[in-house]
Amino acid sequence: SVQPPCSLHRRVSSSTAMLRAVALASFGVAAVQGEDHWAVLVAGSNGFYNYRHQADVCHAYSLLIKRGFEADKIITMIYDDVANSAANPIKGKLYNYPWKTMEEAVDVYAGCNIDYSGEQVTPDRFVAVLSGDAETAGGKVLGSKADDHVFVNFVDHGGVGLIAFPDGQKVLHSKKLVSTLEAMHKKGMYKQLMFYLETCESGSIFEGLLPTDLPVYALTAANAEESSWGTYCGSDATVGGTSIQSCLGDLFSVNWMMDTESAGSSKETLLQQFNQVKQLTNKSHVMQYGQVSSFMEEDTSDFEGPSGTLLSPAAGLSTSVPQSSVDSRDIKLDYLYRKYLSSGDSAAAQALTEEIQARQSVQKLGASIAARVLGGDAAEGTKLLGARLPGAFAWTAPMASCHESVVGAFGERCGWSEGRLSLSKVLYLLCDRTSGDASPVLKAIDAACEARSEGEQIVV
Repeated sequence: SVQPPCSLHRRVSSSTAMLRAVALASFGVAAVQGEDHWAVLVAGSNGFYNYRHQADVCHAYSLLIKRGFEADKIITMIYDDVANSAANPIKGKLYNYPWKTMEEAVDVYAGCNIDYSGEQVTPDRFVAVLSGDAETAGGKVLGSKADDHVFVNFVDHGGVGLIAFPDGQKVLHSKKLVSTLEAMHKKGMYKQLMFYLETCESGSIFEGLLPTDLPVYALTAANAEESSWGTYCGSDATVGGTSIQSCLGDLFSVNWMMDTESAGSSKETLLQQFNQVKQLTNKSHVMQYGQVSSFMEEDTSDFEGPSGTLLSPAAGLSTSVPQSSVDSRDIKLDYLYRKYLSSGDSAAAQALTEEIQARQSVQKLGASIAARVLGGDAAEGTKLLGARLPGAFAWTAPMASCHESVVGAFGERCGWSEGRLSLSKVLYLLCDRTSGDASPVLKAIDAACEARSEGEQIVV
């Protein structure tokens, strides 16, 4: 049976805290001096319908702190427009789980330290933080050394070969991300690095790209061609009887944190956590990449909190196991539909209509680009939108270079948006059709977006 997650707000008595400090001092002096634990936590989206991403990351921050992380060794990037949004029915608070009563509810926004917010949440700044480049980042960065363990947790939208940042307008390609991880290791910035990634098609970020000699272990919410899922949605998104009207968490993220909380101070290996999270995340396929075998016997405490502090049970949860989940790509539509049903006003109807039109516009744009690459065959262009990735999908150097090039060109010429991220798969399939030759795809992108800008308003 699944154990209920544990509260992140247990009050520790002064005597317990003293005993813990003595215990740490007695057995951990050498280890603490020789090894530090660092974390980078990122919620890469904005908008109230993306409530879950910021709740996930604030929850992760609270969990790491409770498990012994030093606050100055955690760097957070969160747009921070949700907790105090006018749309938030419990203003100034975020909840990652549903709760029966307000007295029992755990507000994960309380104490959530945010280092970079708003327009500071960008791909370049994320890379700078990972690289320890304080000048470019303009603030707090990783200061890890060669003997340290680093945990990276990124939660947002994504697509084949890319992860997105607020509004989806700026993206980071998997090739750049992996090269950053390589550069970090060459600079002596970690002994081992664990990357938990919650995005759609998140498996595509690492498949075939992580070098076998790089001490990195990546766990993704989904494989290379499926969505990740939001959870505690709809009627489950209720705190103390108040409907939040937006999914409270993401299925993969909720599950790994629930598992860590349930384990408390008990020893748990990364293999045990993977098996548990894989079983519970039943809407997508949780995948492992990198040096999997060499990490599996490592304790979760090596990355998720050095002390393994026991967290107390949260009896006030209205449900311990996520019951209602929604495909991440459909959450905005679901949010607007529910908002319309609850209010019935013209503004809500207009917002819903615009979202439907935006989704249709994305399909038309993708088909237009594809048709141009495929000799002007409109039917083939439309067909490609629903095509699957090659069965043995894995990045090769030519495919990664082609895709990185066309993803960049699409951003410059057409403009990425949250709704358009699904087109990254179309761009990959077109690179595949041209055997890694980016030129025909680049010409098609240029022509399609020029035609649309002249003859039709681009709806995103």
